[in-house]
Amino acid sequence: MAAERREHRVALEILYAVDIGNMPLEDVLVQARDEVGVFGRGDLAAAEDPYEPEYPAMDKRADAPRTTDWPVVEQLVRGTLASKTEIEAELTPHLRHWKMARLPGVDRLVLDLCAWELRNRPDVDATTVINHAVELVRRMSSDASVAYVNAVLDAFAKSPARGALETDAGAPLLETNGA
Repeated sequence: MAAERREHRVALEILYAVDIGNMPLEDVLVQARDEVGVFGRGDLAAAEDPYEPEYPAMDKRADAPRTTDWPVVEQLVRGTLASKTEIEAELTPHLRHWKMARLPGVDRLVLDLCAWELRNRPDVDATTVINHAVELVRRMSSDASVAYVNAVLDAFAKSPARGALETDAGAPLLETNGA
């Protein structure tokens, strides 16, 4: 099953802080887990977030939102960062007259994140990953980016993998079929 919306959103926020904000990954992970700084949801963003409502006595309600699956978030973030060069090389043929460097930051990071997940988490449903990417871009980027990110990820999901991508520990996560 694909990581849920929350994990994709949190992973994107962490990637943004590391990539665009030039913050050290370990510091960003601590801030995200502790909901400190930009990761605090106590501001207006929490009221605007339709996916994470606040419930009274949350721990006693059946409809309470689930907690963030931090191992999944870390796997998404670390895998994306460790395989960034390879993922972007695989994404580039699908960009249609664009270069990765010219894409808006959020769009590029969503493409990197979801492309890594599509290649390295065989248990995920490609449609779900792409739908979550479209939701993220719709909320955090421009209207023009929605169809573009959808098309690029759809083409990427249908394309064969170029080779085994590796985690930061160096262990291959994907095996190719003799190619």
